[in-house]
Amino acid sequence: MKWRAKRNADDQVIARCWVSNDGYTVAECRLPHKRYLVTRPGVSLPFAYADSRDEVVQVITTDMQASTAGN
Repeated sequence: MKWRAKRNADDQVIARCWVSNDGYTVAECRLPHKRYLVTRPGVSLPFAYADSRDEVVQVITTDMQASTAGN
């Protein structure tokens, strides 16, 4: 899975926020401890919260498999 830094409308990098090549957005939140919020492409609210980068990849992979199984 490949990642790039997420950018705002002015093309500035958003700190601790990435977009996967499949369009999933991941944002690092540090309150009270580090967690990753995972958002589906085209959606504004996160659908999952992960404790590690490995878990982020697992959540996205599982979600992609579930969405292709439903088609």
